[in-house]
Amino acid sequence: MGYGRRGYVLSESVTFSAPTRIDLAGGTVDIWPVGLLVPRAATVNAAISLRAQATVSPGRRFRVVNHQRGLDLSSTSPEAFFHDPFASLAGRLLEFFKPPDPVEIQFETTAPPGSGLGGSSSLGMAIAGALNEVTGAGWTIRQLVRIVMDAEVRILRTATGSQDQFAAGLGGTRVHHWVSPEPRSEPLPWLDDSADPLEERFVLVYTGEAHSSADPNGSVLERIFAGEPAAVRGIEVIAEAAYGMRAALLGRDWDAVSETLDVEWRARRALSEMVTTATIERLSDAMRQAGARAVKACGAGGGGTMIAIAPPEDRPAVVAAARAAGGQILKAASDPAGLRREPS
Repeated sequence: MGYGRRGYVLSESVTFSAPTRIDLAGGTVDIWPVGLLVPRAATVNAAISLRAQATVSPGRRFRVVNHQRGLDLSSTSPEAFFHDPFASLAGRLLEFFKPPDPVEIQFETTAPPGSGLGGSSSLGMAIAGALNEVTGAGWTIRQLVRIVMDAEVRILRTATGSQDQFAAGLGGTRVHHWVSPEPRSEPLPWLDDSADPLEERFVLVYTGEAHSSADPNGSVLERIFAGEPAAVRGIEVIAEAAYGMRAALLGRDWDAVSETLDVEWRARRALSEMVTTATIERLSDAMRQAGARAVKACGAGGGGTMIAIAPPEDRPAVVAAARAAGGQILKAASDPAGLRREPS
């Protein structure tokens, strides 16, 4: 790459990737301004190895490609991508970064569609990372988090949180403290005597139902902002669960992790009937009967992926029960790396 009339001129492909995440406690609190309505606000999540990847290459026209969905669109301007559900994020980020010459964006994801694992935000961070590099914009990880979040808001036309973008940008297992004037992310211990909890204790199960966070979150936010006492108390319990999860992980107490996960999910289910589904309940019952200590849906719920935690000796039975009940087991490892440039 060399210097051109407006920063860098792209002469070779640049690839970035970013992890998805499982959220352990404190979801929804990351949606501004919910965190301002509780005594203390935090979210605990763990980055996982189901990564999104984006490659930016020089092109004669702006082009967005995703072979997984049969997507291949080209245009003379990014605005042409705004109304395609699978190209709109790339279009909005192209609009923001304004590369001086046309580029092609090719992306792929490894998380299932509508997984509730923050896949769209992971993809957004990968695209933003690549565009940040090729344009020489120089934005920091924290600034890229805001850039991607703002792009998602413009697409969804509703409030979104930032826990997904922070997990994608920073990686690892962290508690994100939603404090003014800027969120603070604190790394947490995660490996259990060098063993990965995702392989030893947790089970990730895709329900087969693609979720959209907009409806469950919209229902929950409406009740919170209306000041409904049950909703206000519910979100306070969820926020406090994040601090309980932090303490449990710092203390290496997996029984407390299980208990806190259960408390968080019970409070979340009570916030809106849209949070759970018949499939989630069926899978939850099957895994609990097989030995799971706690089960919850990832993200806003309403479908997507579930996580279960069990003692190591019971995990195989929980996996078998989830499969027998129609769930798809997702294989993933904990991922300490956040947004990164991949080798050419």
